[in-house]
Amino acid sequence: LAQARVVASALQIAKHKSAPMMKCSQGPMALALLLLAVCSLSTEAVAVTPVEKVVQLLANLQAQVEEEGKEEAAAYDKFACFCKEEVDDKLYAIEKSTAKIEKFDAQIEKLGAEITALDGEISDLGKEIDRLTGEMKIAKEMRGQEHDSFKVDLADVDGAISACERALDALRESKGNLGGKSELEAAALTQVQVLARTVLGAGSRMALSASEMSRLSTVLAAGQPGKANEYKYHANDIIATIESLRNKFKDKKLALEQEEFDTNSLFEKRQLSMANEKKLAEQDQLEKSALGEEKGEAKSVADADKDKESADKAADQNLQKVLVEECETKAKLWDQRSQTR
Repeated sequence: LAQARVVASALQIAKHKSAPMMKCSQGPMALALLLLAVCSLSTEAVAVTPVEKVVQLLANLQAQVEEEGKEEAAAYDKFACFCKEEVDDKLYAIEKSTAKIEKFDAQIEKLGAEITALDGEISDLGKEIDRLTGEMKIAKEMRGQEHDSFKVDLADVDGAISACERALDALRESKGNLGGKSELEAAALTQVQVLARTVLGAGSRMALSASEMSRLSTVLAAGQPGKANEYKYHANDIIATIESLRNKFKDKKLALEQEEFDTNSLFEKRQLSMANEKKLAEQDQLEKSALGEEKGEAKSVADADKDKESADKAADQNLQKVLVEECETKAKLWDQRSQTR
């Protein structure tokens, strides 16, 4: 409107040229104003229309959207690479954990089998130790009974030998005094009777022959001594018999002592052998127990390592699941925005 007014004013000035001063001074001015109006009209004629402005805006918006799409695509590519790397890392960690867990399972199974075997061996060794302990105790008790029996037999033999010695001394003294000393005869006969009773009382333990037992019975039944030439027994025969018995008793004593020595030696050897077996079994049991404890500790460590590795694997699996879900969600959103653009 302002431009139209300028053009109208210029035309009016050009039409009214009556005065000379006006003509000289306003002519050029009117021309200038006219040119200015024409230029304005020309400029207005080439101005952008509303449709063109909308088109221009849409073009600008398209360029902006395309630029934003490129930037978002680049960001998504970077995010997709991140997702792939993280998921691959977690997958590798999960596979590695799986391999470790399998190794732990094999180790735990092996240690469990070894511990079970050791427990069985330790139990068997305990039974063997108990057996040896029981046998040693029984053998010791039997050896005690045998030794008690030996002492009884030895006492009988020593008593018999002593009785023989006393009887022989009395008989020799009585025989050397045959002048009617009846008290010596009585003493000698008493000693012979004591001997006979002693030997007969332990006859089964003395291992006397039937003839020796018969002769002792005859000595025991001998009558009372009278005058020297009226003895109802023959001193020389009795002395010979008693000497024979004494020698037999001494041999018996030697045999008893040798038997006791041999029996005790055998007992001590057996006890020593069983004691050594027991000691070795106890040492073996201790070593196996220590080894069992060591393997038990190793199994506990393996169990703990397996539990930790299983927990780490579960955590990696959960994180992998979250990453996959998050990456898939963002991929769907990017696809939707791409389709919208």
